[in-house]
Amino acid sequence: MSTTGYSLSQLLGSVRRCLEAGFVGRYWVRAETSDLRRSGAAGHCYLELLEKGERGAVVARVRANIWAGSYEDISKRFARAGLPALSSGVMILALVQVSYHEQFGLSLIIHDIDPSYSLGEITRLRMQTIARLKKDGIFTANKELALPQPLQRLAIISSPSAAGYGDFMNHLRENKYGVVVYTALFPAQMQGEQTTDSVLAALERILEYQDLFDAVVIIRGGGAVSDLRAFDCYELCAVCAQYPLPVIVGIGHERDETVLDLVAHTSQKTPTAVADFVVGRLVEELEEVELLAQRLRQSLSMLSLGRHHWLGAVLGRLPSVAGQALQQAHRQQAELRGRLSDVSRQMLHRHSQTLAQHTRLLPYLSRSYLQMQRLALGQIGQRMASPLKAHQARWIGRLDQYEQALRLAHPDSILKRGFAVIERSGVIVTEASALSEGDRLRIRLGSGTVESIVAKVE
Repeated sequence: MSTTGYSLSQLLGSVRRCLEAGFVGRYWVRAETSDLRRSGAAGHCYLELLEKGERGAVVARVRANIWAGSYEDISKRFARAGLPALSSGVMILALVQVSYHEQFGLSLIIHDIDPSYSLGEITRLRMQTIARLKKDGIFTANKELALPQPLQRLAIISSPSAAGYGDFMNHLRENKYGVVVYTALFPAQMQGEQTTDSVLAALERILEYQDLFDAVVIIRGGGAVSDLRAFDCYELCAVCAQYPLPVIVGIGHERDETVLDLVAHTSQKTPTAVADFVVGRLVEELEEVELLAQRLRQSLSMLSLGRHHWLGAVLGRLPSVAGQALQQAHRQQAELRGRLSDVSRQMLHRHSQTLAQHTRLLPYLSRSYLQMQRLALGQIGQRMASPLKAHQARWIGRLDQYEQALRLAHPDSILKRGFAVIERSGVIVTEASALSEGDRLRIRLGSGTVESIVAKVE
């Protein structure tokens, strides 16, 4: 075995020569773009190419470069084919050349990309989205909602600077029928890579005011066909399909139909077509109201005529009916008067008998009641005697205790126990600090008083 070996550059140089000799020419490769970026000055494009397995795991990865000249040619071909600018996450069929560098390792140089393959891949992904929506059972959910009547309060999702939004508002304001539509704009980006997220955010904001609107209108005017890819996104289409308000779309392309067009409640080709649809609905509803009003007037007229004939017939029969009713009332009154007299006599007789019975029983009942009350009072008096005596004894004992306490608390009693009251100029002294040497004091004892002079204060 050689003790010197190969240097790293020698070994990697041999690898490069082997690759260059083994992979001569260019190869068409299918892959997904990732981490795509362009250098600001030179204009070269740097990216990664990926291949993913059935579960989405990356099974192959390699660096790739597109030199500035090739990138410009590819961009022009994409634009002519209606594809957006090359970005991450796109399936491509690329013409590549294998390259190896001792410092940077293996990479592929992309010379060309087939736009037709990417278009086909877009169609495949679009069909995938439709199939997934149907599998989830939400493909026709928004179409099953009933359009409110009248359809007059609209939440608009669009770019405020878009020409399509301006055309839409002008059509609504200047309609020849004079119908009024109330709108509120929820701004969103309608072109570029942020379209999907921006529209989803606007839909989320509308939910906060859901009760204020009859439907949601998503419109955009013109723009590149490639910008329509955002409206094939499953997340956006799934939200619109399950949205609680009817979704009306007009995204500005006559020939191209997006998945959003398919799941929306109503799809029109252009913003102005959406405006005409809304105005047409209101006009139809106004015509229906007018027709109903006309029918109501006719019905009221016929009803009034019928009531007039009926009233005439009733007025003709009124004197005869009134006479018969008066006669019957007189007969009933006479019958009631006779029955009232009989009932009154019977009631007076019964009450007289009852009163006589009560009169006979009253003296007996009074004596019995008075006797019962006397017995009850006697029993109460007996029951109360013993508690009253005990209560009286307790209070007498308490009063004796209170009297003894008062005697003991009397000042004379306190003085007799050896205490004294000291006064100076008629004021009782309680603290030595209040006295001075030479003060004349009057000391009252339990028996008699003493006068003294302060010799020393300690």
